[in-house]
Amino acid sequence: MSSPPTTRTMPGAPSLRMAPSASTATAGSLTALAWMAFFLADVRDGLGPFLATYLQSQQVDQALIGATLTAGGLAAVVMTPLAGAWVDRSAAKRLLLGVAVVLVLLGSAFAFTTRSPALLIASQAVAGAAGALLAAALAGLTLGLARQEGLRSQTGRNEAWSHAGNIVSALGAGVVAHLFGAPWMMAVMLAMSVGALLCVVAIRAGDIDHAAARGVDAAPRSEGRPTSPAAPEGFGDLLRHKALWLFALTCALFHLGNAAMLPLLNQRLAATQPDAAPLLWTGVAIVVAQLTMVPVALWVSRSRRWDLSAFIYLAILILPVRGLLAWAFPSVWANLPVQVLDGIAAGALGVATPLMVERYVRGSGRYNLALGLVLTCQGVGAALSAGVANGVVGREGHFGLAFAVLAGCALLALPIFVMAQRAAGRVPAPAPLRARSRVAA
Repeated sequence: MSSPPTTRTMPGAPSLRMAPSASTATAGSLTALAWMAFFLADVRDGLGPFLATYLQSQQVDQALIGATLTAGGLAAVVMTPLAGAWVDRSAAKRLLLGVAVVLVLLGSAFAFTTRSPALLIASQAVAGAAGALLAAALAGLTLGLARQEGLRSQTGRNEAWSHAGNIVSALGAGVVAHLFGAPWMMAVMLAMSVGALLCVVAIRAGDIDHAAARGVDAAPRSEGRPTSPAAPEGFGDLLRHKALWLFALTCALFHLGNAAMLPLLNQRLAATQPDAAPLLWTGVAIVVAQLTMVPVALWVSRSRRWDLSAFIYLAILILPVRGLLAWAFPSVWANLPVQVLDGIAAGALGVATPLMVERYVRGSGRYNLALGLVLTCQGVGAALSAGVANGVVGREGHFGLAFAVLAGCALLALPIFVMAQRAAGRVPAPAPLRARSRVAA
C-alpha cells in the first residue's frame, strides 16, 4: 500500500531507488491525522468515566460494575502489546483503525442496551481490546506519515488535538445526558466515530511508509534488484533493549503515583465536604487538566531548547509538588492548581513517551510493539494506583498519608529514568531542565 519509490539519478553514479521521504506525505493526510486524534479522543476510551455513573444510576450491582470496568481495563492491558505487534506487521493500518472504531462503538452501545452480566462484561472487554488496537494503529500511522524526522512535531499536534477533543466530547456528553438522558451520550460518541472514519478515508494510502511506521527505513536499492526494508528484530532482541525496559518501569512508577491522585481528591471532598458538589468538581478538574495539556503538548513538540528527557524529568518532579498541594490545601479551590500541574505533567509525558520509545528502539523495526509494551507497563502501574491509595486511606481516612505515598511512588521513577538514559548512552546533564538539547529530537 506504500507509494512507489522515487528514482534519483546522481552524476557518475548508478540510479538508486530510494524509499519515499517525509515530504511525500501530503499536508492533507497529516491534517486528517490530527483531526482523527481529535475525534478519537472520545472514541478510544468508550464511555470513559460516564459508564460507571450510568450503571450506578440504573441500580446495577456494585460487584457487576466493578467486574465490567475491570474487564475493559484488563482487555486493554493484554491487547496493547499484541496490537503493537499486529500494526508492525500490517500494511492495512487504516482498515485496522476503522474496524477498531466500529468495535468500540458497538461495545459501548451494548452497555446501554443489555442487563445481562455476561454481555455487559463482554461488551467492555471488546471495547477495551479495540481501544488498544485503535491507539496502536494511530501511533503506527503517525510514524508512517510523518517519518522519524517529523514524528516529534506531529505527535505534539496529535496530542493537542486529542485533548481538545476530550474537552468538546466531555462537555457535549454531559450536556446531552443532562437534557435528554444518559443513553443519548451515544449520539455524541456516534458523531465522533463518524468523524474519525471520515478522517481515515481522507488519509491517502500512498502517503504511508509502512517500513518507517515500524521504526526502520527502507533500504536503498539498485535498479532491477528486488528490495525490501530491513528485517525487524526478533522479540528476543527487543528484550535486550535495557533502556526501553527501564523507561517502561519509569512510566509504570509515574502512573502508580499519578493515576489515583484525582479520584483521591474527589473522594476526600465527598468524605469531608459532601455539600461541595464533588461530581461537578470532578468535571471541572478534568476540563482544567485537559485545557492545560493542549499548550503543553505543543510546547513539548516544538521546543528545540530542551531535549525530550528534560520533559520526563519535569513530569516526574511535578508530581510530588502536586501531592503536597493536595495534602496541604483540602479546599475545593485547591483542585484547580493541582489539576494545572497534572495537565503539565501528563501533557508532557503524553507527547514524550512515544518519542522516547522511538529513540530507544530506532532501527529495530519493532516500534509499535515496543510502544505497546511500555504502555502495558504504564497501564499496570495505573491499575495498581487506586488499590494502593485506598489501602493507605483505610477506614481512618488517612488521605494526607495516601497523597504522600503516591508522590513517593512517582519519585522512585527518577533514578530509574537516570539509569535508562545511561543505558541508552545519554548521561543527563546536572541541570536537565535548563540544558539545551544536544541531541536531535
